[in-house]
Amino acid sequence: MPVKHLHRGHELASDLVISRNRVLLRKGSILTDTLIKKISALGYQGLYIHDDLSKGLQVNEVISSELKLTMRNELESFLNNTSFNKPNTLKAQMKRIDKLLTYTIDEILQSSKVMVNIIDLRTYDDYTYSHSLNVALLSVIVGISMGMGRPQLHQLATGALLHDTGKMFIDKTILNKPARLTPEEFEEIKTHSERGYHYLNDNLEIADDSKLMALQHHEQYGGKGYPQGLSHEDIHLFSRIVGVVDVFDALTADRPYRKAMLPSDALEYILGGYDTMFDPDVVSALVKKVAPYPVGTCVRLSTDDVGIVVQNHEHASLRPVIKLIVDNKPVETYIDLANDRCALNITIKEVVNY
Repeated sequence: MPVKHLHRGHELASDLVISRNRVLLRKGSILTDTLIKKISALGYQGLYIHDDLSKGLQVNEVISSELKLTMRNELESFLNNTSFNKPNTLKAQMKRIDKLLTYTIDEILQSSKVMVNIIDLRTYDDYTYSHSLNVALLSVIVGISMGMGRPQLHQLATGALLHDTGKMFIDKTILNKPARLTPEEFEEIKTHSERGYHYLNDNLEIADDSKLMALQHHEQYGGKGYPQGLSHEDIHLFSRIVGVVDVFDALTADRPYRKAMLPSDALEYILGGYDTMFDPDVVSALVKKVAPYPVGTCVRLSTDDVGIVVQNHEHASLRPVIKLIVDNKPVETYIDLANDRCALNITIKEVVNY
C-alpha cells in the first residue's frame, strides 16, 4: 500500500528493515500516526500490510530478504571503499561478493519460473545500493530467460552489480539534484561510464565482459547512446541487458526529482523503446518475467469492475487472474483474463488505490 494511503491501525505484513540490519518495525506491528510520519520522512514508497482484500495472497521474493540485505550492505561497503580508493580492501570484498552472487544465482534458478513482483521497499538514501542490486537480480532473471548457463550468469551478475561504480566519482550534489540538470552537469554525469570502466579495469580481477557493462550500459540499440554511440551487436549482450533493466528499475523508484512509475507504465515506456533504445530480444525476455501488475495490485477493468491481482501469467503478463471486489469486500469470483474465453474482450483500464 502506498504510504499516502496508510492509516492508523494497519498491521505490517513484513519486517521493515533499514540499512545495516536495523529493523525499524517488525511484522505484525500496528501502525500509529507517529510511525506513519516517520516512514514517510524516510522516503519509503509503500509497505506490505495485512487486510481483508489481500488475505491469503503470497508475494514470492526473488531471493530471501536476508541474502538481499547482506548483498546490499556488502555492496555499500564496496562502493564506499571505491570512492576512498582502497583497491586492496576491494579485492577481499570482491571475493565475498563473488560468493554471495553464487548463492543469489542458485536462489533465482530455484524460483526462475516465478514472475517477479517488482515492489521494492527502499528509501531515497538507499537508492544507489538497492538500484544496483535490483539491476543485478533482474539481469540474471533476464539472462535465465534467454538461456544463459551459470558461468555467463555469474559474469552478468558481477557486471550488473558494479555497473554504476563510476558514480562514486561524481559530485553528489549533481547526482542528487532535485531539478533539471544543466548541459554541463549532464556532461559530468555522462563521464561515470568511462570512469567506472577504467577503475574496474585497473583495480579488479574480474572478467572483461563484466567490466564492459560499466562502460556500455548507456549505449542504445539504435546508436544514440553514450559514450561511444555503439549500436546493435556492437554493444555486448550483457550491456544490452543491463541497459534495459537499468532504465526499468530507475523508472519504478522514487527520486528527489520525480515520483516512481507503476511497473505497468515503466514496461510501457520500455516497449516504446523497442528496437530503437533497447534490444528487442531483451525487452521480450523482461516482459515475460516482470509482472506489470504485481500480486496485490488493485485494478479497474474495462467493465468497471474492481478487483485485486492474485496471479500472473508468464505467457500473458498483461492479463493476470483477478479476484473481484464487491461492496469493498473480496468475493470468491475470479476472472482469468488470459484463459477465460468469456473474458477475452476484458482489459485492465487502470490501477486504483483501494
